[in-house]
Amino acid sequence: MNSFQLMIESLAIRFLHIIQYPLDYRWGGSRRTLRHTVLWYVHRGSFHLEIGDTAYRCSEGQVCILPAGSLISFRAVSDELLLTSINFDAEVTMVSHRSWAQVINAPVRFEGTYRHLEPMLQEMLMYAEKSAPYVHLLQQSALLRILYELLHTGTAGESVFADTHADTRIHTIIHFLNAHPHRMPEIKELAELVQLSESHLRKLFIKQTGQAPLHFVHSLKIEQAKKQLTASSKPVSQIAYELGIDNANYFSRMFRLKTGLTPLQYRQQFGLWLND
Repeated sequence: MNSFQLMIESLAIRFLHIIQYPLDYRWGGSRRTLRHTVLWYVHRGSFHLEIGDTAYRCSEGQVCILPAGSLISFRAVSDELLLTSINFDAEVTMVSHRSWAQVINAPVRFEGTYRHLEPMLQEMLMYAEKSAPYVHLLQQSALLRILYELLHTGTAGESVFADTHADTRIHTIIHFLNAHPHRMPEIKELAELVQLSESHLRKLFIKQTGQAPLHFVHSLKIEQAKKQLTASSKPVSQIAYELGIDNANYFSRMFRLKTGLTPLQYRQQFGLWLND
């Protein structure tokens, strides 16, 4: 598994709401800070969008995704504008301090047109006002399908971890950790792997992931443990050992600190119980 796949697998999405706006030339706003991630699909018309110092024009059939925390300005550039807006929360749990869109290198405006998404959007809108049970599940699944269609086109491509020389060194470490899941390497060993001093490696990790190297290694071990806990009936002590952690109690404390659950509680909630 490469670093990009790792980030995608730790991407958590939660649908909030969807609404369609019929707008006109007067629509606009200046320096609005978003509390949630927003997806805008343009059915008709076009608008001008600014995020930071970058400007975009989004027209019929196009999609823009605005990450939470963005400072945006926008205005209609057509007499009429029909816009569907979906609000959702998203984070890459491995590096939760950074915007999920930045981590996976997703664009603000997706190139090309996505009219094939309209049936899914219309279905979501049709159920938006219904209070029937389980509608939220339908909306959540439709949102995930829409995001798949957008990200799968290749416009998101590689993880931000492959964009710079510094990021490439982190990518190298992630690849090493994934290739040797039974190892719990010392930070000195990781520093030597990418030919950095320990202090430089620490600064690099904090800058790029928001975590010190050891904390990042722990986060990766937890993600690996989750898969084993849900897909097997191996004892917790064995899973810990296979992840390079000799002390099962230490592993359990680390797991609970990261997830809020003990390994056994996590298995009970998410495990494939038919394996029992």
